[in-house]
Amino acid sequence: MTNEELLIECKIGLSISLQDSAQDGILNQKLLAVKSYMKNAGVSEEKMNDDLAVGVIVMGVTDLWQMESGVVRFSPAFNTLLTQLTYDEVEE
Repeated sequence: MTNEELLIECKIGLSISLQDSAQDGILNQKLLAVKSYMKNAGVSEEKMNDDLAVGVIVMGVTDLWQMESGVVRFSPAFNTLLTQLTYDEVEE
């Protein structure tokens, strides 16, 4: 999924009108930060395009969108789902 498509998903998740582009810059910054965080946590490129990953990205952007000044904290749900994405597939 492209960053443009993820931006749309994030706006839907935050109940921001798709026609409203005023927040696109800050949302893109948060989107890129979440994706980098996930990659550094061990999420593969293949899994980054998984349906679960899209939901986790939206959840992470939402967490950053709602953060308090000076506090960066991802929700427990974000961290739990991120952990699921970092597991390697079992080889048979």
